[in-house]
Amino acid sequence: MKKGFTLAEVLITLGIIGVVAALTLPSLIQNYREQAIVARVKKFYSVFSQAYAMAVLENGTIDNWGLKDSVTEEDEDGEKIHTEETLQQYDKFFNIIGKYLQKAGYEPIHNTAGKDGYQNKGYIMPDGTAIVGMWLLPSKCTEDNPNANCGNLYVHVDNKPTHDKKGSWNPNVFCFGFNPNRIYPLGTNDSQFKNYC
Repeated sequence: MKKGFTLAEVLITLGIIGVVAALTLPSLIQNYREQAIVARVKKFYSVFSQAYAMAVLENGTIDNWGLKDSVTEEDEDGEKIHTEETLQQYDKFFNIIGKYLQKAGYEPIHNTAGKDGYQNKGYIMPDGTAIVGMWLLPSKCTEDNPNANCGNLYVHVDNKPTHDKKGSWNPNVFCFGFNPNRIYPLGTNDSQFKNYC
């Protein structure tokens, strides 16, 4: 009867364990990261939806907030950027909705188009999830048209720019639309809603 393992058997066993670990760990790590991203996006959606609903309840629909539609212009490099008036409209939007977002930091959204991609700021939630851009269409947004697209929010869950140097979207940027009464997920720039995102 055999009482122990030989060194060769131990090394073979450790080698097999190592190969199995090398094959399964990357998949487990990727699944964990995806679940963490999904959890952060869901949390943002819940918190921001409640804030938007409260803002509408107390201030009326977004067409009553004194906002104007977003406009872009070209900078000296030919890049499309938000006009200064549009950036001020975003601040007005966030001043209204910000009363209902507790524990969130705020940096004004600004133009940073260029080689390093976009890194616009808006509300930054305690877990780091942030609004990195938006687009407003309050002129199309009235109580008479409950399904109107009143604008979009671009949300990211990492600290990378929304675009890379080649102009490709960061896959961790998610788009939410809003109508007169609620905010709803639109997906990513690669989704069926790419005209909105």
